[in-house]
Amino acid sequence: MEGSECPPVIVEGDWTPAQAKALKNKLQLYFQSKKKSGGGDCRIEAEEGAPRAAVYFSSPEVRERVLARKNHEIILDSKTIQLRLSSEAVSPVLDVSRGCFSSLRASCLLLAVTALGSALWTKHL
Repeated sequence: MEGSECPPVIVEGDWTPAQAKALKNKLQLYFQSKKKSGGGDCRIEAEEGAPRAAVYFSSPEVRERVLARKNHEIILDSKTIQLRLSSEAVSPVLDVSRGCFSSLRASCLLLAVTALGSALWTKHL
């Protein structure tokens, strides 16, 4: 599946770092269920201690179907957690680190590099 998967859907919610393992399993079950989420075959990557995860679907149609749904929620430790989905792609260069930069969008990186370059150029003059 990894060779043909779509760009990730970023999922954010109000869960705690202690819930990370249970969360990953819940997200896997939820996003594999066509009935619950509109999903299908997928893979979950959850950042350690971060309130976000990436869902990689094997089919663009499934990905779009999930994104078209307005409300997504799971029950974790007897608490309903609202899920916020984003379809914006993560920069592959930054995604390699899997650290705090993994959700930084390429456009933000470009903006930061441009600003830094301008500041250095101005200082040089």
